Amino acid sequence: MMPPSRRSFVVACTAALAGCSVLPEESEPIEASASAPAVLPGSSEYSLVAESSPTIETTVTVDFSGDVELTSRQDVIATVFQRVYESASGARFGLLTAPAVRVVDQPEVVRDPLTAVDDARVVVLATDTDVEALSEWSEDGSATLLGTETTQMAAAATLSGSEEALARVRVRAGEDSVTAVATDPDDDAPPFEAVTRDA
Repeated sequence: MMPPSRRSFVVACTAALAGCSVLPEESEPIEASASAPAVLPGSSEYSLVAESSPTIETTVTVDFSGDVELTSRQDVIATVFQRVYESASGARFGLLTAPAVRVVDQPEVVRDPLTAVDDARVVVLATDTDVEALSEWSEDGSATLLGTETTQMAAAATLSGSEEALARVRVRAGEDSVTAVATDPDDDAPPFEAVTRDA
C-alpha cells in the first residue's frame, strides 16, 4: 500500500478543519494596563470630578473570514484610566483609556476591551452616573479626538433620573484606545479636540 502523498495529507487536514468554527481558547486571561491617561487640560468650562483606575473583566471575540470561518475568544483583565469632568452647566465629559490587547498571535489583530463591555457599563464609567436606560448608538457625523478624525456616535439615555443626549467617539492612541463620552452635546459642544495625552 502506497503511503499518502503530502498533497493528500494537506487536503485531508483542510477537510477536517472545514467544520471547525472556534480557535482554541487561551487557558489564562490576558492581563493588561493602559500606559497613560487621556485628560482634559484645566479650563474654566470643565473641572475634574472623578478619577480612578478600574479593572474590567470581559471576553474579547475576534472573527476571521476566509476559506474557513474562525472565531477566537479570549478573557481579558484590563486596567483602565477613568477621568470624568463636569461643566458649570452640569454637562459631563468622560475619558476612558484602555489597553489595546492582542487576542491572537498576530501583530495587526488588537482589540479595545471596552468594545466587549456592555454599552451601559461604559457610560457608567465615563460619566460616573447611574444609567437607567440607554438607546442604541447611531452614527452622527464625525469628531476629532487626539488628532484623529473618527465617527461620532449618538444615543439617548436616562442618567441618575435625567434624560440626556450622549455623544461618543473612540480612537487608537499608541498601544492604548481612548473612548470619550459627553452629555448634552447639542447644548455644550463636547471638547473632544481639547483632549491631550502624555505618552
